[in-house]
Amino acid sequence: GLSAYAGDAGSPSRGAAARTATFEPGVVPTGASLVVQTSDTVRTNRAFRGTLYDASVAKDVVDQHGIVLIPKGATVDLVVRALPYLGPGGVGMTELALDVAGVTVKGVRYPVQTDIRAPNAGGLGVDLYSATWVGGGEAAGPMSTVGGRINVPADALLAFQIADPIRLRGHKP
Repeated sequence: GLSAYAGDAGSPSRGAAARTATFEPGVVPTGASLVVQTSDTVRTNRAFRGTLYDASVAKDVVDQHGIVLIPKGATVDLVVRALPYLGPGGVGMTELALDVAGVTVKGVRYPVQTDIRAPNAGGLGVDLYSATWVGGGEAAGPMSTVGGRINVPADALLAFQIADPIRLRGHKP
């Protein structure tokens, strides 16, 4: 699965592959970085079940030997999720978060379970798990991957961090 990466927005350089250490062939391990480029503009103040937004992998994800696990250009499905929490006075509230639903590698779609967590009481902490903007795209208004409104332009580069291993079936180095 993936959780949004809340690290340094300038993390991996634009052209470099995202290198990761893995001890199991064909497995993208926890902690690996996944940088995606949005194809669609995502502008919403609601999470609609079943609505996917197109994106693609912006940098090869490779293992410690340089073998490509997820190639640049692989299709990524993004989704807006509703994260319920208790607001001030115990009132039920909801934050939205842009998330990764799946990635397609060599024609096989791998659903992705994520580690995006609901905010703590009062809405604190949700931004720790939001996608990090790396570059690209021109937003109409402030860009937001988490909150009451999602606003991400087409061609934006976003970094996510893998939370659960992704096992690529039939992987051959």
